Amino acid sequence: MLDLDQTLLHYVPVSQLSDKEKYLMEEPESRVDLLRFNEENPEHMIKLRPFLREFLKEANKLFRMHVYTMSSYGYARDVLSFIDPGKRYFGNRVITREKSPHKKTLDLISADQRRVVIVDDNTSVWPQHKPNLLQVSQYIYFRYQMTNNNSEEDSYSYAEKESDECRSNGALSNVLKLLQKAHTRFQQEEDSNDLRLLIRD
Repeated sequence: MLDLDQTLLHYVPVSQLSDKEKYLMEEPESRVDLLRFNEENPEHMIKLRPFLREFLKEANKLFRMHVYTMSSYGYARDVLSFIDPGKRYFGNRVITREKSPHKKTLDLISADQRRVVIVDDNTSVWPQHKPNLLQVSQYIYFRYQMTNNNSEEDSYSYAEKESDECRSNGALSNVLKLLQKAHTRFQQEEDSNDLRLLIRD
């Protein structure tokens, strides 16, 4: 179960780009990790988290993946048409705020909850399913939604610094390693029927 915003990607209304980020308005055509689109007006931009495409390809070999977002269905559809245009990773397995407006719950999917892993940056939206949760650090690429930090280095967004999170040792790379290890143990240990226990080791 995968969250979208600030887990797999970061979005910003184009009108909220800082002056030092406006160079990005010219780049979506030449980049595979950046998309500019209209979501019921105003125009938005999304930036995929480093290692996302590799993560989806490898995780798809091990798990049946779903998207669960507190965003609208229209937004999720637009984002997924960019990251999964052939629907090979998620198919139609998408839950949005229209089905679950206040909190997220595994009760909306038909699966043994002991075998479900949730990857999300926000634990508070999963009040009933903390044992299933693998929390990742928030992915904040644009200045939009950044919290103020005291250090001068941290006061600039990745976009403003023209840098990004590490691909080989970033959040998605590390989550994939953990999931692969847990999946292997789950397959090998005969008495293991609860994947939630293996993601804690």
